[in-house]
Amino acid sequence: MSEKGKHIKLEDNSELSKNIFDVPEGYFNSLQSRLIENSESLLQQSDELKKLPFEVPTNYFDELTDSIMDKTIGAETKVIPITHQLWFRVTAAAASLVLVASFYFLLPNQAEADHSLTDISNDTIIEYLNAQQHSNENIFDGLDSLDLILDDIIAEELNVFADVLSTNTELNYDFEYFDY
Repeated sequence: MSEKGKHIKLEDNSELSKNIFDVPEGYFNSLQSRLIENSESLLQQSDELKKLPFEVPTNYFDELTDSIMDKTIGAETKVIPITHQLWFRVTAAAASLVLVASFYFLLPNQAEADHSLTDISNDTIIEYLNAQQHSNENIFDGLDSLDLILDDIIAEELNVFADVLSTNTELNYDFEYFDY
């Protein structure tokens, strides 16, 4: 581009030199008087808004503390203990029954548990424990194969990421130029 094309002069372009903002004749001459009129009407409105619609009796706040103190100091309070009320006694009895019943039904009966194991032979118990031990070892054997599967997934994802970076050069940043 030439040196002349970089700078545009208003005088050279008739469209740009035209003033697009029009103000009526005498606008600024009467502006001050109109502003004063508007501000006076706003001040009158604000004075009306400043009037309080509520009234406080005379010496109300001076007499308030004395009035409160007279009502609270001289009055006797009636104390009713909560344990003397019927609903409290009934609720406490019901809660106690629920607690005892839950202990009875929810705690295992030790005699029945001991009796149930006497019916099973020692060989059967040993077989069961050995089978459980072997099944737990099989679970841990599967973890090695799981590690290999996860390694393959990670390698595959890294390859896909490398392919995307190689095809889209705008994503390939050189981070050594950044100061941290």
